[in-house]
Amino acid sequence: MNKELAMTKKQQDKIKMLLKKYNDILLVSMRLAVAEDFTGLVILNKDDTDFELSKLLQNKDEFSNYVLKEFLKNNSNSVTSELGKMDELKFNIQKQTKIKF
Repeated sequence: MNKELAMTKKQQDKIKMLLKKYNDILLVSMRLAVAEDFTGLVILNKDDTDFELSKLLQNKDEFSNYVLKEFLKNNSNSVTSELGKMDELKFNIQKQTKIKF
């Protein structure tokens, strides 16, 4: 049975709060996972014969950042499209003013 679960407002708020809390860690995890999967696919399909992947992998941070940036560029329209299909939630947004002294 495929029953759809409806989240309560409290559950949604808790998830949002936890996503904000763990955002930096999740971003690093996503960057590493996409770069690792990309590298695996390139090697598996022997797409690395015309460029030296091993040299690129020497600077893993630069490589991972570039792969994630390009991946997100390629998928930004599909992500936006998927977001457009999601149920719209109405939020009461209050403007906060910060006063600096």
